[in-house]
Amino acid sequence: MNISKKEVHIDQDRDLLDQMFEKQKAVEQLFGLVEGVPERLLFGKLENLNHPEVCRHINDNILWRMVQEINEAVVALKNAKTWRQAKYMTDVNEFIDEVADIQIYFINLCLAAGITPTMLTASVLKKIEVNYDRIRSKY
Repeated sequence: MNISKKEVHIDQDRDLLDQMFEKQKAVEQLFGLVEGVPERLLFGKLENLNHPEVCRHINDNILWRMVQEINEAVVALKNAKTWRQAKYMTDVNEFIDEVADIQIYFINLCLAAGITPTMLTASVLKKIEVNYDRIRSKY
């Protein structure tokens, strides 16, 4: 599906990550009803990450699907292989569509694990600082 023709409203006065999480949470509630996935698995808590049922759901229903979407993004990049002699036009819209699918599964992962946008942002910013430290120290 070509998502470039879809119209959406982005509220520039609100946090973009929060908007993505909220919208995906609403969709995920509907998918849960259709697919018969209990809400406790769709919207988890960090303290439940050691529970086998939660781990299975995250592994089998989210991470593996995310891997499939990453593979589709790889395929969409027509000229990724350096040994390929022929050059092909990459369908940018197809690539962005696959990246969006990856992001949606990533948000599902966060929702299922109980990771909020604030927690995610703090963790990412901390990790970026660690990477800066690594670069500065020439590790």
